[in-house]
Amino acid sequence: MKLHLGCGQRYLDGYVNIDFPLSSHTAQTESVADLHADIIMLKYTPESVSEVRLHHVFEHFPRPVACGLLACWYSWLKPGGVIHIEVPDFSGAARIMLNPLNSFKKRAVAERHLFGSHEASWAVHCEGYSPWLLNKMLPVFGFKVIKMSGNEWCGTCNVEVVASRVADTVTREMFVSSADEYLQNYLLNSSDIEMRIHAAWMVIFNEQLEKGWAQ
Repeated sequence: MKLHLGCGQRYLDGYVNIDFPLSSHTAQTESVADLHADIIMLKYTPESVSEVRLHHVFEHFPRPVACGLLACWYSWLKPGGVIHIEVPDFSGAARIMLNPLNSFKKRAVAERHLFGSHEASWAVHCEGYSPWLLNKMLPVFGFKVIKMSGNEWCGTCNVEVVASRVADTVTREMFVSSADEYLQNYLLNSSDIEMRIHAAWMVIFNEQLEKGWAQ
């Protein structure tokens, strides 16, 4: 089984194409999805999926949710199964936006690519990804990067990564520990308020595990 999450109007043969119902979209005119569902609520049995694929979807999840989703996808995937993710390239878009020699139009398109299109409550970007960050993040949650490439489309810069699930079994408890350590990198310092922020992140991460960890 191969999953295409957040398929929009792009139907991929050989995949289960999944998206919100048409009523949750504002610009989309038709639904091609095989299944209407909220991605964060999906749950599959252990090692029952061979590929999880997302194009311009992953950036819409808050950081602790994104970490939780990676852990959940690991639990669904067979050993050697892959995730295939395409996201805006934060580094490339930022360079365009910050270049004073570029036109306002070009810089505005880059800014939209960084922060989202804003025509719906979900049409915002919660994280900025780059090849560097994906190479840091994916191994934390049990994946080995096997291919990284960039592309441009309509004035936007994007990064596409394919990563495989490592053969070793990583338990849910191990992922909690890994997420705790990974998210600490985003703390400003070790003050009480920052520790409370970190604790809130871990609550969100564990809630996502509860929703989607394979059973």
